[in-house]
Amino acid sequence: MSRQIILTFTSHRGRRFPVELFTPDTPFAEEGAVYLYLRLPAGRAVQAQILHVGATAALGRQIAQDRQSGLLARVAALGFDTVGAVALARASERAQIAQEFIQSWHPPCNDGHGALAGLMGLPAPLPRLPGSRA
Repeated sequence: MSRQIILTFTSHRGRRFPVELFTPDTPFAEEGAVYLYLRLPAGRAVQAQILHVGATAALGRQIAQDRQSGLLARVAALGFDTVGAVALARASERAQIAQEFIQSWHPPCNDGHGALAGLMGLPAPLPRLPGSRA
């Protein structure tokens, strides 16, 4: 129920973003963010899958809305196990970065298509995270 790690994501434009990773049961503050629903790799795998990307002015409320709308059920069916967030105060920045993430990784729950939708290579296997799969 807390932050697990910070990873740097590099978009298709070569821009680097520090993304904080959290367990799904984390109580989120009502702050603006670009958020991602992810499936992290198990074991020594070096590919994560970005399942959904969104932008919000109030992350805690947004996750509650995603639960009510059925989006969390959709990402759970795809193996969702981690929430990623980039805290950003300005709405214009959030919208721009969310679009850049969607264009970079084509998340399946943002209408990305194909077997590789949302896959993102990691430079190395992740360290063993608290509560992670073996």
